[in-house]
Amino acid sequence: MATDTAADAAEGRRPRDDVWVAAEEGDMSEASAGRPLLFRTMKVKGSILHPYRFLILVRLVAIVAFFAWRVEHRNHDGMLLWATSMVADAWFGFSWLLNQLPKLNPIKRVPDLTALADRHGEAVLPRIDVFVTTVDPVDEPVMYTVNTILSILAADYPVDKYACYLSDEGGSLVHYEAMIQVAYFSALWVPFCRKHCIEPRSPENYFRMKTRPYVGGMAGEFMSDHRRVRREYGEFKVRIDSLPTTIRRRSDAYNKGDDGVHATWMADGTQWACTWIEQTDNHRRGQHAGIVKVMLDHPSCKPQLESLVSTNNPIDLSNIDTRFPMLVYISREKRPGYDNQKKAGAMNVMLRVSALLSNAPFVINFDCNHYINNSQALRAPMCFMLDPRDGQNTAFVQFPQRFDDVDPTDRYSNHNRVFFDGTMLSLNGLQGPTYLGISTMFRHVALYGMEPPHYRAKNIKLVGKAYELGNSDLVLELNTGWRNPRAVYHPGVGRRGAQQ
Repeated sequence: MATDTAADAAEGRRPRDDVWVAAEEGDMSEASAGRPLLFRTMKVKGSILHPYRFLILVRLVAIVAFFAWRVEHRNHDGMLLWATSMVADAWFGFSWLLNQLPKLNPIKRVPDLTALADRHGEAVLPRIDVFVTTVDPVDEPVMYTVNTILSILAADYPVDKYACYLSDEGGSLVHYEAMIQVAYFSALWVPFCRKHCIEPRSPENYFRMKTRPYVGGMAGEFMSDHRRVRREYGEFKVRIDSLPTTIRRRSDAYNKGDDGVHATWMADGTQWACTWIEQTDNHRRGQHAGIVKVMLDHPSCKPQLESLVSTNNPIDLSNIDTRFPMLVYISREKRPGYDNQKKAGAMNVMLRVSALLSNAPFVINFDCNHYINNSQALRAPMCFMLDPRDGQNTAFVQFPQRFDDVDPTDRYSNHNRVFFDGTMLSLNGLQGPTYLGISTMFRHVALYGMEPPHYRAKNIKLVGKAYELGNSDLVLELNTGWRNPRAVYHPGVGRRGAQQ
């Protein structure tokens, strides 16, 4: 399903009034019966679309006439070359036709977040599991990953209604300890975003902005809070960037006392169970144990309000909810000779782990170098999933990719708008867009064929061997006593990192 969001409006990409107009809704009885529609359908203005359709028809007639001329004037001296060129031209003509037919009726759907808030309050919004995948801390810099996680943790969605899972396919200790640092820094960054309505909520991209229009309600405290948080973020970046060196020096110090052992050591003095710096059997990429670690426990159902400035919180967080979503680090077990299915396998593992911890009816996946450029990104797809018209039959809602650091004229087409704003919106006018593998919210029942079970254990504690998830040294450790009863294509939210 293809839609438009508030992020587009913030960046000047709102549907132009002279291009998009409201489409005729097929069923307005829901709205008249007191059930507000949660999104609006937009179509291209007829004065623009009809000439385009006529132009496509003219081109189609010209192509058919060209093929007819080629058949009548075939070269008998080079039939093989003639036949080869005809097959190639026929294929290109067919692919052109397939590409043009959907564009005859492009559709854009715009969520109505106000209607969502009126009909579905904070207490009744469904739960969401957010999946983030990463592979290598060198090819995919750790700073991209931590900014993605921080933007998710600071999203404008009920804190106890969503959880974030990071799948580390490389099994690197750098990612593990980076998540520890994220859990520490989020205690300052997330309340700061809530207090001052920060956009975007990726700290790297926010602090790099030249102009930041303030939309919060505490302008008098903003500058002092901004300086303190920026200073803390600078120290946070130094700690993240120094992790590889810190881990190597620590491991070298521990390995001096162990003859012949070149292990990678954690900060608590235990050997890392996954990939070592000096790889060896059972500790190399593609051959290591699995780990599931809860970095941030699931929050309580009641808001946790701070009252005074403390050492842990150098800014005034009076009447600011300081709860955080659950954050889980996952590195699945890998063995040689078994196809791990790459990203698809990582998604399957996160689905299984999340079934034990949160088991949300909706899941959304991101790459590690994508951040949420609008804090209401998790609310927008709910306008389609919960819409009274046909929301129950919506399998997934998809966001396009947007890019940073592109020149204003986009001379090299780095935004790829022809595909995201052309082809995908065109397919949206048919059955719907194809799944691109990223930035997509799925309905749980669309993946499993059934809704998540309503029963869950009161306490979960799986330490040691947990055969349900495979033979891993450390699978899961959760002692929170948390009890939680079971109760389309979207432009402009998922954004790739800056140095892509």
